[in-house]
Amino acid sequence: MTVREMKLSPSIFAADLGELKSQIKELEDSGVELLHVDVMDGHFVERMAFGADHIRALKSMTDIPLDVHLMIERPEVHIDSIADAGADIITIHQESTARVLSCLHKIRNRGIRAGIVLSPGTPEETIKYLLDDIDMILLMSVNPGEGGQHFLSSTVEKIKNVRAMIGDRDIDLEVDGSIDHETIRPCYEAGANVFVSGGYLFKNIKENTEALRKAVRG
Repeated sequence: MTVREMKLSPSIFAADLGELKSQIKELEDSGVELLHVDVMDGHFVERMAFGADHIRALKSMTDIPLDVHLMIERPEVHIDSIADAGADIITIHQESTARVLSCLHKIRNRGIRAGIVLSPGTPEETIKYLLDDIDMILLMSVNPGEGGQHFLSSTVEKIKNVRAMIGDRDIDLEVDGSIDHETIRPCYEAGANVFVSGGYLFKNIKENTEALRKAVRG
């Protein structure tokens, strides 16, 4: 297995919106590689959060690439507006549309990296047919769009299986949900290389960013 570069993707959903500019500056100073932006429609998940206008505003604040996670039904309707707003990566849920492959092609045709997301209950075998059409796989280690959850330990085995499926393809493997200094290490050892962290990281951006990197380095 090729060891891939570790990347942190702080979830902007956990930021203090009143202090957003200063927190983004802290993230830049801490050298984070991506910014994770959750788009929620109140249908695919109960919550509503962010949209094209918010992505456009974030794009004007920072050069950190925007890792946009669409937790929405029928993402095919919104891909163009999200792309126009400045997304650098767009991931869609395997469970969100019957037109997964056409969505991925639509994203890539815009010159944007495309990814597929699996909720905890969705088997990894369902994405085998997509492996040559994606740049990222995002595995949820909690149920999407719900707060106050614990890391699902079964995710570690799923990461191992997906990393084996990826083989030597140039695909990032991302994990999202209750990632902290304790849960990140087993995920990394299993084969994940991109880590979404929200509440944990934003409690103390500088200190906890370094704690995550240190946990991976061992």
